[in-house]
Amino acid sequence: MSAFRGMAMARQPVERVFATARDALPEVAKYLDDVERIVVVERAELPDGSVRLVNRWTARAKIPAALSAVVRPEMLTWIDRATWDPHDHVCRFGIEMGFFPDRVRCTGASRYEPAMGGRGTRVSFEGELVVMATGLPGVPAFLEAAVSKGIEAFVSALIPGNLRKVVDGVVRYLDGMGPA
Repeated sequence: MSAFRGMAMARQPVERVFATARDALPEVAKYLDDVERIVVVERAELPDGSVRLVNRWTARAKIPAALSAVVRPEMLTWIDRATWDPHDHVCRFGIEMGFFPDRVRCTGASRYEPAMGGRGTRVSFEGELVVMATGLPGVPAFLEAAVSKGIEAFVSALIPGNLRKVVDGVVRYLDGMGPA
């Protein structure tokens, strides 16, 4: 298991950042250099005001040579299943990887809090990633632990950086929209 955490700041109010991250990700994708596209697969507005979203992400990422025999470029997609709670400005998510979805588990939460005297937003996120490589096709038993650690390191390094880039993309998107 590998834990990840991070934080990003936005010079926009909480409500705008939270709503944009929830509702405009497909449009924000053009501001993300390592994301090819984001497609909303499902959206449900719940009776308590929360929104449940399922988004399919497609990445643009270079695969380390050591993993290229196991991880192919077309595998760099993931499904993001998230519940956005507007009352406490928290997004709880689970990510289903495009490669070995039965062997990779990723869960976490992003919190959107006022910053900069209410004129900005602090987005903190944390979660955990678990990779199970035992019996992985094409990987000799004596290399399973090393491959597992390599995949875990690769993926857990992508997640916090991607989440920070999403917040930066949200800000760039909002800045292009002008005043609310």
